[in-house]
Amino acid sequence: MSQTTDNGPPAAAPGGAAAQPATTTGGAFLAGAVTAGLGLGVCTVSVLLLWIVAPAPVAGSPSGALHIAADLWLLAHGADLVRTAGPGAAAVPVGVTPLLLVAVPVWLLYRCARRALRRPASPGAVLGRFLGGYLLTAAAAVVYAASGALRVAPVSALLCVPLTAAGTVAVVAARTVGLRAVLPLPARARRVWVGLPPGVRAALGGVLAPPRCAAALRAACAAGAVLLATGALLVLTGLVWHAGAVRHGLLHVAPDWPGRGTVLLVCLLLLPNAAVWGAAYALGPGFTLGAGSTVGPLGAAGYPAGLPPFPLLGAVPQEAAGSPLTWAVAVGPVAAGAVAAWYAARPARAAADGVRAAAERAGETAAGRRRARAAEARLLRWNRRATATVAALAALMCGAGAAVLAAAAGGALGTAALQHVGPSWWLTGAAAAGWTAAVAVPGALVLREWHVRRAVGRLPMPRLRTFRSRRPKPRASETRGG
Repeated sequence: MSQTTDNGPPAAAPGGAAAQPATTTGGAFLAGAVTAGLGLGVCTVSVLLLWIVAPAPVAGSPSGALHIAADLWLLAHGADLVRTAGPGAAAVPVGVTPLLLVAVPVWLLYRCARRALRRPASPGAVLGRFLGGYLLTAAAAVVYAASGALRVAPVSALLCVPLTAAGTVAVVAARTVGLRAVLPLPARARRVWVGLPPGVRAALGGVLAPPRCAAALRAACAAGAVLLATGALLVLTGLVWHAGAVRHGLLHVAPDWPGRGTVLLVCLLLLPNAAVWGAAYALGPGFTLGAGSTVGPLGAAGYPAGLPPFPLLGAVPQEAAGSPLTWAVAVGPVAAGAVAAWYAARPARAAADGVRAAAERAGETAAGRRRARAAEARLLRWNRRATATVAALAALMCGAGAAVLAAAAGGALGTAALQHVGPSWWLTGAAAAGWTAAVAVPGALVLREWHVRRAVGRLPMPRLRTFRSRRPKPRASETRGG
């Protein structure tokens, strides 16, 4: 009897069927607030530990340490900070976001939003309430951190925090329930799509087909990973090559061991930024250290005089013209394009292998012939145009990702000479797209032809080979007469 009671439907509440969705969406609101609190808690515990072990805490008091924790949590969302040395001193912007620190709120948002979607309610309502709870807590953190020697810029926080949270939740929705379940296509957009000419609609539908977009996304992610690995390798090489300058900068900034540990922790948080800078260096545009300076494979010049002796800056090459050794970094973008070409040709390779396997198992049965025809149809769908389209889409996606990372990895570290440090987002994105397209598109076409000929034979399609084998052969008399 108790089992029947436990497993039976819940008792009706006032409001009827609307009571359960209201309860679940209210729980999603609370889950969003708790997610923001967890991120703040991680930053608070870390800052308080550093405050305890430091012999002369920078914050001065536990309240100052809590302010720094809130500032760091908002900085992890992309918000800018402002630093003042005294009551009458000028405000100095701090706009470089440590990319490794961004992983804390993004990972918490991703995991908690996925868990919130398990609630029995509309996905759009659940994620909307989840975002509402998260952003309400973030707004309280902005109000708390808007004062002090190191404070957040409120306008920047109001722009960047919702963008980071909504972007992460959108990724969760796309990977679980689909964006259309959360943001359905408006009726006006559907009417515009239907009103397009059939040829244009067919071309756009072919380019934006889900299998092609998925293959292009995999190729773009692989190419981006190669570019970041190239940048990280360049950074590590520079740190080892200039080990003396790196050690001098560490001892100059932090003479005691707790301070050195803090500086090394900051360097660890900034390593992904340095990898992005190294990738921009390998792509060609390079980066700037302020005051109009340029650091690239073609040369480095114009360094400002007041650069801080930070250990990571010790890996920057000396001012000099480019050489064949620096030009050799172009191997990284070429390798990224080659990897994108390999991934772009994978669907055609799988289709060609499927044709070969179906032909070997076809026999004389009707089911075998149907499987062979279906395999040939899949290979026809992954023709040269489709493969080139996937490679071109991968290049555009790789360029867009490189532009976003370059914009996030740089920023302001002061005024005047240090008003902007890091790579140019649009030059880096254009270079990544250009390098990837120049290598991936022809490389994918060559790989596709190689896979098809290896799996199917010298003729491009088994259907054509079968047709030619069934053509009546000319008789010997006709051949001699011709």
